[in-house]
Amino acid sequence: MRIIYWIFAGLLAALAGLFALGNRGDVRVDFWPLGPAFEMPVFVALVGALYVGFGLGALIAWLAQGRTRKRAREATKRAEALARELADVKKPAAKAEPPPPALPPAPPI
Repeated sequence: MRIIYWIFAGLLAALAGLFALGNRGDVRVDFWPLGPAFEMPVFVALVGALYVGFGLGALIAWLAQGRTRKRAREATKRAEALARELADVKKPAAKAEPPPPALPPAPPI
């Protein structure tokens, strides 16, 4: 499985390199209300947009999973408290004398 990953990653890197070599022309990027326009190669603008989109998507997914992470923390705390309570209950039981052995069954008449 690891070999397949590295083959796929290598092909993807090669395609990214070919894309960058083929798209070196300049493009004007203008964030109108925020500031001045500037020029950059096409591949830089596209890869930058991909990075920003990935980062925003990861942030949104992380925020959406907040409730699940909170429930997991609470469940972990509850499990630890129950484990401590069980250990406290077992301590006196282990120190107590064992019950007397059961009598053997009576022989049939």
